[in-house]
Amino acid sequence: MIKLFGGAELGGTKCILAVAENPKSIIKQIELPTEAPEKTLRNIFDFFEDYDLESVGIGTFGPIVLDSESEDYGLLISESKKGWKGINLFAEFKNNLSSLIKIDTDVNAAAIGEYNYGAGRGIQTLVYITIGTGIGGGVLINGKPQTGNFHLEMGHMLVPNIGNFQGTCQFHGDCWEGLASGPSIEARWGISPSEIPESHEAWEREAGLLAEGIVSIIANHSPDRIILGGGVMKQKHLFPMIRDKIPLIWKNYTPLGSLSQLICEPELGSDSGIIGSLVIASN
Repeated sequence: MIKLFGGAELGGTKCILAVAENPKSIIKQIELPTEAPEKTLRNIFDFFEDYDLESVGIGTFGPIVLDSESEDYGLLISESKKGWKGINLFAEFKNNLSSLIKIDTDVNAAAIGEYNYGAGRGIQTLVYITIGTGIGGGVLINGKPQTGNFHLEMGHMLVPNIGNFQGTCQFHGDCWEGLASGPSIEARWGISPSEIPESHEAWEREAGLLAEGIVSIIANHSPDRIILGGGVMKQKHLFPMIRDKIPLIWKNYTPLGSLSQLICEPELGSDSGIIGSLVIASN
């Protein structure tokens, strides 16, 4: 009998669900909007109920308790997505699916996907950063997520705020996410990022903000590769702009090598997270 695994990537805007024999052999995949918890979870469980799954891997927005020994394992602890604070994803999935449930952050799941099947293959210290509805970052050391007292929250570090823009983060205002996420771009310029032409000054500002955060990550983690994903990074012209700005900030303090090798696109594209969620399920 063929074993089946489930994957669920829960993002701030949408959820991607998949059933697969293995992470690269997906039988069925769908996308649905992230709405109120009750409706969204019901839609997720309805999708999975037709399958006999060995386990389900979840990559989710947070902050979330990831200590599997804690009685709060799977608990969303902040209102980063309206209405979801206090929802325990582990309990919800366990009560509705007769499968083994494994949880990590959405950005860790994306990093795991790229480490196993994409641009992170064979990379000892890998960083994945997503720039979209929010900003998040995950660090893998030999394929294992780095955690400490809590999972990483790179999007909420501080970066220089030239022009004193108020920022859009509901918790910290002008943190990295508050200054450089998709909603902050729209708030600053009054237009959706997808509609801003390449020649617009918005991209010069955005590249500078992203480079500032990336330099802090380089200083703290000295990664071998940094993968930049998320909706904002679909603007491919940002990659060379960011690479050009990093040496101006870092000033050759330590050698960085080839910046085109250090900073790259996700090889799996928008599937990094769901493939990573399936890897989490199958490991």
